[in-house]
Order: sequence, then structure tokens, then C-alpha cells
Amino acid sequence: MVSPTCRRARLALSESPGQRGRAKDWIGPMVALGSRAAHHHRKAGDRQLVIALSVPKRDFAATLIGCGWVLASKAPMLPDPLFTLKGIKPGQPLRAVNSRHVITETFSSLNEATDPPQVQFAGSTWQVDGIRALAALAELDTPEKELRPEPGSIEHMAHLDLTWDARLALPAADLAVIGTLKWLEQDLNAYLTKENDTHRPSSIRSLLKPKTDKVATWFTRLFSSARLADQLPLPKDLNAVILDGNGAISYLGEIETPVAICVLDRSVADETAAELVTQLRNTHGEPLSLSDDLDWRPPQGVEALAFTVAL
Repeated sequence: MVSPTCRRARLALSESPGQRGRAKDWIGPMVALGSRAAHHHRKAGDRQLVIALSVPKRDFAATLIGCGWVLASKAPMLPDPLFTLKGIKPGQPLRAVNSRHVITETFSSLNEATDPPQVQFAGSTWQVDGIRALAALAELDTPEKELRPEPGSIEHMAHLDLTWDARLALPAADLAVIGTLKWLEQDLNAYLTKENDTHRPSSIRSLLKPKTDKVATWFTRLFSSARLADQLPLPKDLNAVILDGNGAISYLGEIETPVAICVLDRSVADETAAELVTQLRNTHGEPLSLSDDLDWRPPQGVEALAFTVAL
């Protein structure tokens, strides 16, 4: 769970981990909105929560909201790795986390006659007591191995470091961000930190952990709004979609996730997306109070509304 300090702390963005971040009053509320939406989703019923934000410029809004959603995700309760290994059969896909790597592979064998027990997967033999977290997977596209990401300033602020390995082994992975991939990639390359923090800055890319080639674990899916028609319907395991910009928002009627968050960019002279959101609210929506129902208030310069519609 995200600490209440996430909403009060001043957060800063920078272009590199060694650069002093620029703290802005709007950054923290954007992160907090993602976490507020996640908390509301867990107690909501069978109606879709729609949040629409009108921002002076789209830069970082969608990715920061996404960070808040990921930070608020519940950590999985994983059993001891040895217990899991005893219950799976050869060929079972799994994800393992040790002090250096995250690995997805298929299970080969377990040898409990050695001390400590050893397990074979990914073409190697591993000591079970060196595995920090392990989860059996329903499926596996391709085996992968990547360096274990280290929690930074924002992960520590939200106390994710306490359950970090379990989160890497079995992440919620229930968020999608739809927009112009070139712009989203620029956002992902930035760093986020709590002002005056002693922990190293958090990479937005590491916070969102997008699903790409050559990653062993991921938290978020990215979709191009220009090619979204070919991707529909979206995966059913998604709980939230962030629609970044007019092109993405034009698909709002096709989004069936419990939460849909729209980011309208006022620097673009096009009212089409705003009119679509307004029409949906007026014809099918039941209004919500952002301050009362979600415990969130927009920062200066940001306009926002929320409502629910039937799924």
C-alpha cells in the first residue's frame, strides 16, 4: 500500500540519476491519483470508474499516474521457494528471483538429497536457499534473464522494498498505457525521486516495467494509439487503462477495464476527446466526487472529473 506521505511529499523529476531533480507541486498529485484509483477499484462494484484530466501539457501525466497505480498494487503472498518447487512438475514455467537476476524458464528437476537442495532450470543448477522469490507461471512466451532491478527512492517511499522480490516474481501486471509510443518512451527515460531523499532516484521505466522483448518480468503493457484497432479487444487481465491524448481517448468506448483514466492535452487545439468524455458522462455516467470518493484534489492548472458507467 502506498504510504500517505506519497501524497504530501514533494517529488522531483530529472533526466538522469546523477542530475538534481526539479521538484514541482503537480508531480506528487499525479502519482497519488494512480494510487487513489487503485484503492477505489478494490472496493468498487461492477461499474467502470472513468477519470478525465485536462492538463496544460501531456508530458509525464500518464506515466506518473501509472507509477501511482503500480505503487498501490498489493504484494503477492508467495510460499517458500522450496515448497513451490516440491509441488511442480518438469516443464512447468516459473519465474525466479535471486540477488542478481530475474529469470523466467521451465522447471527441470529438484534435488533434495544435497545440502542445501538444488534446482535445475535455465540450463543451470541453482541452490534453492539462494532464491529469494519464486512463482509458478500459467504460461511462458520465451525464456528470459535480466538483471534484478533495485528499488529506488519512490519504491522505498511506498515501502515496496519490503516485498520487492515477491513483486518481481509475481507482479500484478494489470495496467496498460495507450498513447504515442515515442512520447511515452521519452517519459520512461526520466527519473523520479522524493525531494532531498538519500536513496537513489527511481527510473520511471523501472517503476512501470513495461512489457517488451528481453524482459523476464514486467508490470505494464504499452499500446500505440495509432495501431490500437489491431490490438482490440485488450487482454482481460487488465484492471486499468490510461489513455494518453486524443488518439487514445477516441477508443474510450472500447475499453472495458474497471478503471479508465483519460489525459486530455490542452496544448492541442482539438475538442473531440473532451466532447467524447462529456457525452459519455452525460448519457451513461453517474458522477463521483474526486475529493470525497477518491480523496484526491487536482493540482493547480489541472481540471478533472470522475464518474462511473456500467461495464
